[in-house]
Amino acid sequence: MKVRSVFHPAVTCLAPDASMSEAASLMTSGGFGSIAVFEGDRLDGILTETDLVRAVADHIDPTSTSVSGYMSREPITADPEEDSMEVAERMVRNGFRHLPVVEKGRLIGMVSARDLLQVEARPPARHRATTGVASIEHPVRPRRRPRLQA
Repeated sequence: MKVRSVFHPAVTCLAPDASMSEAASLMTSGGFGSIAVFEGDRLDGILTETDLVRAVADHIDPTSTSVSGYMSREPITADPEEDSMEVAERMVRNGFRHLPVVEKGRLIGMVSARDLLQVEARPPARHRATTGVASIEHPVRPRRRPRLQA
């Protein structure tokens, strides 16, 4: 299956000088695990949940620390025509859970480990045809459950 079939075109973007607090708020409100960081019209980096955890562990001030200090610069990307399992192998090999999807030099979405796992978890078409399991055109990313307030 091609990455085009599983990636999510909705991407949240910030500038490198945006605060970590702003990034965390956007990620939480949108249910995103990563944010694309743009310098002008160029993809400069990616900020992930893991980067936010690292920043918290460093005891930074999230309102005055910019995402540029914690983002991964010049991220490895996926092409929408690549095989999804090859992209999954690249993600595992490099320890990534999110990759920007770039077509002709333009960011068109993000693919996550969850997206790729859903491909593997779905039954093949021939199984769906013989068992009556409904066909799914695009995997659906379940929304994260809101955290309970203490």
